Amino acid sequence: MADREGYEILFAENISADENEADEELEGEVVDLEGQDLNHPLIPEGVDPKTLILDNNNIAKLENLGKCSRLSQLSAINNHIVRMSGVETVRTLTVLSLANNSIVSIEGLNDLQQLTWLDLSSNSIKIIENLPTGGKLHYIDLSDNDISLICGLGHLKELKTLLLHNNNISSLKSALHNLPQSLTVLSLADNSLCDLNEVKRL
Repeated sequence: MADREGYEILFAENISADENEADEELEGEVVDLEGQDLNHPLIPEGVDPKTLILDNNNIAKLENLGKCSRLSQLSAINNHIVRMSGVETVRTLTVLSLANNSIVSIEGLNDLQQLTWLDLSSNSIKIIENLPTGGKLHYIDLSDNDISLICGLGHLKELKTLLLHNNNISSLKSALHNLPQSLTVLSLADNSLCDLNEVKRL
């Protein structure tokens, strides 16, 4: 009986140790630096996260991301980012959210072949360009920008959702040849469309 009790205690200790290791591993998976008043991404030494949250800081430039070899989800909402340079170093990204910044142009995405979800809403983007050539994107949010022309989307064969509400789009003529057949959701509310009959031709 004593041996059996000793075995059970040892087994319980092993479970506890395994749980602690799992918790530590999970902590390394996600690095949440939201609202830390950071001026640049500050990734803890020795940590290689899969998810990095940098929302609500004072970051103006995305840097030091190249050492994140496993990073698949990056969020830097509500910062002071003007240029997207820096994201091109993280080719493992599948989700990128840079909403509510001061970005003026889309860049750094050409080599992000794994990217499936992109949120660049509430910026100052004027042209839809430089989207990944791999075509895996299925969700794009470009609402609340300064876009006037629908273009640069034809190669995205898996695109399902495109949000373009609250921009400066006045005509949909260019959209006829630039919207992929896979598209199921298109939001164009609060634009400056002159001829609503163009919607019927999409």
